[in-house]
Amino acid sequence: MNKKLLSSFLLSTVSLTSVLANENYSNEHFQKAIESYQNRLFQDSYILLQQYTKENKLSSDTTFILARSAYEIGKFSEALNLYKSMLKENPNNNRVKLELAQTYFQLKQYDEAKALYEEVLKEPGLPQNVRKNIEFTLNSLDKKSQKNFIKTTLGFGYGFDSNVDNNSSDNLVYWGNIPLSIEDKQSDHVAEYILALNHTYKLKDDLTIDNRFVGYIQKYNNEYDNDLSLTVFGTGLSYYTQKSKLSLAFDYNYVWLDNSTYLNNYILTPSFDYQIDANLMYKTKLKLIKKDFKQTQYEFRDSTYYELQNSLAFLTQDFGINTFSFTFGTDNKDKGSHYNVDYDFASLRYENMYPLTKSTILTNGIELYKDIYKENEEFLYGNKRRNDKVIYDLGVIQSINKNLSLGATFRYINNDSNQNIYEYDKYVVKSNIYYSF
Repeated sequence: MNKKLLSSFLLSTVSLTSVLANENYSNEHFQKAIESYQNRLFQDSYILLQQYTKENKLSSDTTFILARSAYEIGKFSEALNLYKSMLKENPNNNRVKLELAQTYFQLKQYDEAKALYEEVLKEPGLPQNVRKNIEFTLNSLDKKSQKNFIKTTLGFGYGFDSNVDNNSSDNLVYWGNIPLSIEDKQSDHVAEYILALNHTYKLKDDLTIDNRFVGYIQKYNNEYDNDLSLTVFGTGLSYYTQKSKLSLAFDYNYVWLDNSTYLNNYILTPSFDYQIDANLMYKTKLKLIKKDFKQTQYEFRDSTYYELQNSLAFLTQDFGINTFSFTFGTDNKDKGSHYNVDYDFASLRYENMYPLTKSTILTNGIELYKDIYKENEEFLYGNKRRNDKVIYDLGVIQSINKNLSLGATFRYINNDSNQNIYEYDKYVVKSNIYYSF
């Protein structure tokens, strides 16, 4: 690109001598219009130039100023027509091509915008910074014009569970004066296999359909009764604004325990995210779960579960992303009530994600959880169960490349209960490998 063309790229900020030479500068409307434009008062320059055109014909340079003023105040269709007329008179004006492309972009006519950007990009003398900006915009256009987004993640993990059945640390529980033994803790190694498919279809720029499938298998080396398989089928709608996201999701979960059908979950989750500022986000979601147990001995546990969670996440320069969440809810038996089914709960959780390096993230979290059951347990304790649980998580994720990552996690749980059969502590250590494409 030669110097003359480079100057045309900067027309809106350089001297307007060439404009004034071809216009009736003595005209009051024109004087004020140019002054307003130079001071970036685009609403004023637009109105004044409209007045000026009633008695005067605009030069191409002044037409550019009117078009730019119209663009800056959101009159994109009018700016589009003005830029088109200028380009018709001078088809090689790359500055006008860029302005016209950007106007097409604002009008969401992405194919037309892309064609003009690619045309300008062929200019051999294009300044490097302009070329990079165009390439960046073209990349953005490709994403905006794309309708389908698919991501697949494969995962494998292997670890150790210190208390597979969450058995109590106590040895005995008393039935009246009769001592009854409690099973000892059993530890075991565990492997897990993960397949996650996520598909997003863009109905509009601000509206998407989100579909997902998750397959999960957990297998113990020796404690086969705790082998678990899970499939998740989910779909939902998400609506976006500049600062917020509103979603409604439906999931169906199918759970096998020890290779036998165990539980179906039907889950409805409305949620709302709001970006308060660049470093602060508020999230809230309501979760409703209909639990349908499939084995005869567990059918009494059929229930409806409600959960409301509010979270506040903020980004700091020195301490990464910090998230505080408060959750409360209830689980209610569908027919009647049961001392081991109906309960209310609440939890407070803090999570932190800290980038150790550009490719390594340290995660940690702590949660304080409490539940209170609604019915007395008459056989052993004669009271309502209460649990106070502390959960601590620590993890690290190392990205090898854009597809492959490695992870390691540690979780410790301590559950304190007024019914000692439910008191336990445990830890689980795992290492994982993930491949996404």
